[in-house]
Amino acid sequence: MATNQMYTGDIAEQHIDPSKEYSSENQEISFSAEQHAIWADLYAGVHQPYLLEHICEEWKKGVSLLQLDPRGISTVAHLNANITPRSGWRIERTVVRYTMADDWYKKFANRVFLITDYLRTRDQMEFTPEPDMFHDIFGHLPFLTQEFYARIEDKFAPAYMKANQEEREVIKRLAWYSTEFGLIVQENRFKVFGAGIISGRKELTRTIMEFYRLGRDNVIDFTHDVYKQLHHQFMANKNKLFRIIDGVNALHQKGQMSSADAGWNVVLSLYQSLGIEQEGIFGGEVIIAPFDIETIARIPKTVYAFNPMLFVCESLEQMDALLESYLGPIAARK
Repeated sequence: MATNQMYTGDIAEQHIDPSKEYSSENQEISFSAEQHAIWADLYAGVHQPYLLEHICEEWKKGVSLLQLDPRGISTVAHLNANITPRSGWRIERTVVRYTMADDWYKKFANRVFLITDYLRTRDQMEFTPEPDMFHDIFGHLPFLTQEFYARIEDKFAPAYMKANQEEREVIKRLAWYSTEFGLIVQENRFKVFGAGIISGRKELTRTIMEFYRLGRDNVIDFTHDVYKQLHHQFMANKNKLFRIIDGVNALHQKGQMSSADAGWNVVLSLYQSLGIEQEGIFGGEVIIAPFDIETIARIPKTVYAFNPMLFVCESLEQMDALLESYLGPIAARK
């Protein structure tokens, strides 16, 4: 996405020729040698010990179960052979690169996870604002080999299909800040859970740098309960956080956050205009806060080009319970 492109947070409308969509018979497509080489470099770029230690254990287990080829793009048949017997979900390819959520949730309702046929180019190796097949396969699918992730994914579609439009916006944000850009606590350390962070090296390294900064600046003492400390920081700064969220939304509506770099520079200016010191939980390039439905629901639009904040669950069990508390009652409607 070019930095001079107007970006307001809305998803651009696409007009897809239905005849171009993949059927069950033509799921397998051929990739060029260069595409396989890009995949291999993307895989190697993240699959480094100094990065992997900050990714949650479930993803690492899933990579082993999924048996991805580090040298090239796996077939749909290979993915389904390692996913469907374990979780009941199956994978289908789609021509849609970037779409409104309705199409995806209809597939989710049938336990079908879509992967795109698009792979980022060489100039997008560190960051791509548009989810591609590396994001879909490398970020999400290791989790989908495991029942706990299938249970989480199973929650969204039944609620989305019965929700009103306002609730649907909240559901999309809950999915974004859990399965796409979520964090969890394991062994009293913040760990990356979201596929969007795992599959984007710039996002991943930026997040890890914030983990270290919290310790360096004495915001979090990692010899004590990190989640309890983060929650205390959140409660003490909730008003400031809400002001930043409202300010970020206003900036998006003006199209001033069209890239990761431009977005961060604009947020720095926002801090200054709001009179918020860049210290404590506001001292890094990303704000980390406890997973709080009220706060996430306040974010008016999903932030695709730049994520100025990430949310942490104390455990996967807590994530499951929090999502259920919002999604369950909607899904249970007659």
